[in-house]
Amino acid sequence: MQTRVIGTLGPASRSDAVLRGMVRAGISFARLNFSHGRPEEHEEMAARLRRIADEVGCAVDLIQDLQGPKIRTVNTPYTLLSPGGEIVLSGDGQGAGVLRISEPAALAGVAPGHRIYLDDGMIDLEVLERTEDGVRCRVVIGGTVEGNQGVVFPSSQIPLPPLTAKDIADARIGREIGVQWVALSFVQRALDLEALRPHLAPGARIIAKVETAGALHDLEAIIAAADAVMIARGDLGVSIPRARVPLVQKDIVLACRRRGTTCIVATEMLLSMVLHPHPTRAEVADVATAVLDGAHVLMLSEETAIGAYPIQAVTEMREIIATVEASSYYPWRAAVPNPEADKP
Repeated sequence: MQTRVIGTLGPASRSDAVLRGMVRAGISFARLNFSHGRPEEHEEMAARLRRIADEVGCAVDLIQDLQGPKIRTVNTPYTLLSPGGEIVLSGDGQGAGVLRISEPAALAGVAPGHRIYLDDGMIDLEVLERTEDGVRCRVVIGGTVEGNQGVVFPSSQIPLPPLTAKDIADARIGREIGVQWVALSFVQRALDLEALRPHLAPGARIIAKVETAGALHDLEAIIAAADAVMIARGDLGVSIPRARVPLVQKDIVLACRRRGTTCIVATEMLLSMVLHPHPTRAEVADVATAVLDGAHVLMLSEETAIGAYPIQAVTEMREIIATVEASSYYPWRAAVPNPEADKP
């Protein structure tokens, strides 16, 4: 098969039996998600994966996925946001009616009329005005906020560095582990990738994660600078209108094909298999569409990291890929082989 599979490692795939099953089912890459877990857990998981891959006789590359400058609420107590109500986002404010965020600098690019999303887009805020403490917002779509939930500014240019102190420390751990690939989150411009390269081991390659609206403005340069591009549809679908995501996916895959850069499609591909042993028909169609679009690699996230059926998810994805590639609809069979097609 031309299209490869990434399996994300996590609590559901920690045992030797499950890892062995995933390797035998056909993962080509194992992803270590550094947004979660402790360094020693990633080191132990990487060593176990390599041992099992050697025993099975399969080559599996390791991908380190850095957290990046994700903006979150900070230690938020259980808070109900009702439609029509107001809330202030602040870097250091406290008290009722105030939500602290982890990156106050993000508020510098916000203006009245801009939208702000909380909890992966589940809560929708409209900026009313800037205040001394932050920005005052009206709740358009309400919900509950608690703990450290994601904050997205789809209308604003966010002046944040491409690497955080955590990313730099984690990259050192990746060097020690010997990962072959490092994914940089929330890339906004090609220059962001150059900030990461000095922290990588010789020979390690960079995956640029396209998940912001800003990245689309510098897409060709990002594709040219990266070793691989990941279409991270979760955060991307919050940064741009959801209806545009399938079209942007096609544009990015085609641009990568033209450039000879490996393209990865990720997020919620078989999400229902976190709880169920079979995917929905819509998920099967989604995987098939990504293969027909020409993606080189497809990624499983929660399905193999925390799901109840990680081995079945890999098996199901491989079966869909094989069926689509064997059909007359698959247009990439006669294409000149991409030397990086076996690598993301």
